[in-house]
Amino acid sequence: MKINKVYPLDVSTGEALKEIAKGIPSLMKLLFRLVKDKETPTHIKLWIVGTAIYIVSPLNLSFRAFKRFPFKIINYVDDIALILLTIQKTLYNTPKEILEKYWDHSMPIEEWTDLVFKIQSDIRTFRH
Repeated sequence: MKINKVYPLDVSTGEALKEIAKGIPSLMKLLFRLVKDKETPTHIKLWIVGTAIYIVSPLNLSFRAFKRFPFKIINYVDDIALILLTIQKTLYNTPKEILEKYWDHSMPIEEWTDLVFKIQSDIRTFRH
């Protein structure tokens, strides 16, 4: 059972976003390496590969008939939601040892994941 830290962390939202952005290249390498690793659970590999295929696939949900601004965003919402869901499932369902083996960012993966959770918490608090 994972014990969540107390939120919000002692970091501003802006600082958290900067650190998350710095970790994105490491996250991309991590996802690629997880797919190649024999120890990665099969369902995680399926999520990663399935998401990659969906993103590059020409058969994507498309709302081209809606050319006005608010509706143009709908074209990207499904992609972003799927990417975020895949990242969340990967980080929370892959054994910690495997994640640490392939994570090459200066900040430990657990701390980076906590920053992501902080942003999610901040967004939920802002909506209410």
